[in-house]
This record gives sequence, C-alpha cells and structure tokens, in this order.
Amino acid sequence: MSKNGAVGYFRVSTAEQANQNNSLPTQEAKFNNFCMNNALTVAKIFTDRQSARTDARPEFQKMLTYCQQNRKKISHVIVADLSRLARNVLDQGQAIVSLKQWGIELDSIDEPITDDTAAGKLARNMIASVNQFFSDSLSEKTKYRMAEGVKQGRWLWVAPLGYLNDTHSKQTVPDPNRAGLVRKAFELIADKDYSSAFRVVTSMGLTTRTGRPIPEQTFSRMVRNEFYAGWIVSGDVRVKGTHDPLISEDLFTAVQTKLDGGQPH
Repeated sequence: MSKNGAVGYFRVSTAEQANQNNSLPTQEAKFNNFCMNNALTVAKIFTDRQSARTDARPEFQKMLTYCQQNRKKISHVIVADLSRLARNVLDQGQAIVSLKQWGIELDSIDEPITDDTAAGKLARNMIASVNQFFSDSLSEKTKYRMAEGVKQGRWLWVAPLGYLNDTHSKQTVPDPNRAGLVRKAFELIADKDYSSAFRVVTSMGLTTRTGRPIPEQTFSRMVRNEFYAGWIVSGDVRVKGTHDPLISEDLFTAVQTKLDGGQPH
C-alpha cells in the first residue's frame, strides 16, 4: 500500500468568512494544486468553521483521529497556512508532534520554510508565536469593547427568553410572542407560587426559541434574572440597561423574596 495520501484541514472563523485569502474555496484550491504538483492522493478533507484559539474543534479532532487510524496510508496533512491549524504555540506544537509520531508530515502551503530543519522549526515556532499574539490581542480588544458596552447598559449576548436581538437597531427588544408570558410568570410567583407559575405559563405556550418545552432549570434561572427588571449584571458590574424592562423592580423584588422563602430555585 503506497503511503502518499494527503489530508486537507481547512478552517475559517466567522470574522474571516469574507476574507478571500482565507475563504474555504481558496484554501481548497490551494490544497488541490499542492496535491497535484506533488503527486499526492487526496484522502480526506476536514473543515472547521470556528476560532482556532483552542484545539477543541470537532473537525480538527476528527482529523487527528483519522490520521492516527490511517497512518499507514497518510503521508501529509496540508493546511493553507499555520494559522488555519492553530493560533497558539502549544496546540500547534502538540499537533505537529502527534503527526510526526505517526510518520505524517505537516505542510503549510503559504509557509514552505516550515520544514523539519533547524531553520524550519525556528520559523514554525516564530509563526506560532505571532499567530498567538494576534489572537490574544484580538481577544483583549474584544473583551475591552464588551466591558465598555456593558458599562453603557447594552446587552451584548444572546437575548434572554422573552427578548430578541434586533440586528438592525443593535438593541435587545421584547419578543412579542413570549414577553407577555414571561411577565405573567413573575406575576404568578408573586401572587401564588413557583410551581403554579411554571405549570401555568408552560401550558399557555411559553417555549424556548426553538419551540421546545422550557426545562424547569431554565425557568428557574429566568425568574432570578435582573435583566427583566431593567438591569444588566456582568461580573462585578451592575448597570441600568438601555432595554425596556418587562417587569417593575418592585415585582422582581417581591418574587425574589418569595423564592428565598423556601420555594425551589
């Protein structure tokens, strides 16, 4: 059995989708040309659509497993550039070591100097360090922007049940199909009890966004969330949100008092 099989690993993150140099068709075209020019047989292609900050990527892990199981016929793993493989030094190094143990070479099409020579290893490590620097720098900037957004009273995540993320206004707005039922849940807890509230609003049609029944754990977190009373809490920050509250602060306080009096939460 000839050992000339090539595995392609492609990756894009959401932020990179529009970048033609990193697009999936561009990566695939580079891979096919590389295989043709080096008399390699395409064995399998793996594609991830997420960040490479960690190696916890489904297709990346499947690629490594496939290579291990088929090491007798796979000679190369090919990426368009090393940032496709990983964006931190440790993950890149561990992947290369694993492939090497299985007798498989890693080839970076855009970085042909990263072979197993002393100079190639140095270049590989330098590129990994640069990729990690840019990844860490972007993460720091993102965290700063999110922290500033929270301080301004903006909700920057998926909207809680009863609200929707309005992509046009960039605001969190009440969900016309669920906001009234969420409000009813708080009112029922204050007037009756937690169990009755859960039973009534779910029978009235309060569901998740995908139309599934709401787990009681989700309901429990919902009625403890200050967001519904107009507040945003993130870590040590608690600020008045720019969104419209579904209930008053007095009602929220009354519900918390009721729950803390022995009701499940």
